[in-house]
Amino acid sequence: MKNTLVLLIVLGAIAMPTYAQKVTIDYAHDFDFKAVKTFQYVETTDSNSKDQLMDGRIRDAIIKHLTGAGLQAVDSDPGIFVTYHITSKDDTVFNTTGFGYGGFGMGWGRWGGMGGSAVTTTSTYTEGTLIVDAYEASDKKMVWRGTGTVTVKSKPEKRAAQIDKIVTKLGAKWDKILAGQGK
Repeated sequence: MKNTLVLLIVLGAIAMPTYAQKVTIDYAHDFDFKAVKTFQYVETTDSNSKDQLMDGRIRDAIIKHLTGAGLQAVDSDPGIFVTYHITSKDDTVFNTTGFGYGGFGMGWGRWGGMGGSAVTTTSTYTEGTLIVDAYEASDKKMVWRGTGTVTVKSKPEKRAAQIDKIVTKLGAKWDKILAGQGK
């Protein structure tokens, strides 16, 4: 019985959606990122968060991390324009747990069976993606895109922490580019 319980817990953990942030970037390899000293945050209301509080948190996290990396926020003539977009989708996970009793007798194969049951439960979760874009100011050509995907937490303060973790991980990848180490 103890082994069955352990097996059920392991299988349940495998079947649950992943809760870690997945972060990726893409960038223009021919762009001189070391020459960028200033940025201007630009609103894109069509794809930003409709929740004004969350919108402010995302914008503030991006600005905080860029200024912390040594870039200066300006109102005109920036080196790059920076903005963000979000997307989300709901997914469902099905978990089936079976209990059975084996033994000799009628049934399939050598051991047969004496009955059992299975229970299927569903879990719904939201997967959210934060996309941060940087454009060269002179010709508005995209030079960098960072993407972070998570299973969205229900509490606003936990979502804010998820945003900060994504932006921090994206910032670390930006720093690697500046150090000449690529992605």
